[in-house]
Amino acid sequence: MDAWRARLDDQAYEDAIRYCANSILPMHFGEKLINKIFGRNLQSHAAGLLAVMHCEAELGLGERPTLTRIQAEMGRSRTLSSFFSLLRFARFIEAVDHDGDRRTRILLAKPPLLDGLKTWLSHHMTCAEVAGLLPTGSTHRLKSDEVFALRYIAAARLMLDRVRSHTTHGQDAWSWFDRFDCGDRIALALLRAHYEDAGEQETRWFLLDTRQLAERLGISHSHLRNVVNGAEARGFVLQDRRTHRTALTPQMLNEIRDFHLSFWGWMAETADHAESGQTFAA
Repeated sequence: MDAWRARLDDQAYEDAIRYCANSILPMHFGEKLINKIFGRNLQSHAAGLLAVMHCEAELGLGERPTLTRIQAEMGRSRTLSSFFSLLRFARFIEAVDHDGDRRTRILLAKPPLLDGLKTWLSHHMTCAEVAGLLPTGSTHRLKSDEVFALRYIAAARLMLDRVRSHTTHGQDAWSWFDRFDCGDRIALALLRAHYEDAGEQETRWFLLDTRQLAERLGISHSHLRNVVNGAEARGFVLQDRRTHRTALTPQMLNEIRDFHLSFWGWMAETADHAESGQTFAA
């Protein structure tokens, strides 16, 4: 698999990652509440697992999600409990009584959560198409075929587990960024600025308006600067403080390439499982 990724056409990958940054990043601009709710990887992974369990149950392949079931897979956490309370308040989920246990509340995924996940998946599915990992038309089917979308989300358990494990335990650039609030958004902003310059020079310097980016993401400027400065210390970015320019290092670019090609490959596998009716219910 690693050898196959190495042979992937560089232009195809660059087109895919450029599309990724240009399509996904604008989704988060001006969405302060959404970024607050889903800006941490633990929270976004928990929401994804809830959606998977919900769709498994809709297909008769598993039990309805509850806080206890989700904590059994992700670990007990006061933060997680508070997060689901926030989701209920924002009407992304609904808590209803369990017919067989009065002490347990079932968590139902509401359309805003499922639609948001489907939108996020569709953007990455298009990236996989552009990179040549999925046949053209897969994204359209996810958007237009409700049965296929239900099956796809239900089959996404293994994919989401892989992403969660990678971002939790990985030592690469994407995992490092993703551990910070809105870290994935910051990384995408850096990638977009890098690939906006179509030049062939070895180091592509660009101006990054960190105050504007922080405002658009609804995070503090000091937090964003701390992340960028930390990335510089880790060898992921370069900063020329005299000219206020930034550049990405080959290490960051290569490690993010490896992660995204793996991730889009997992998405393609999930499409195959959804097509065959295979899921990974616990």
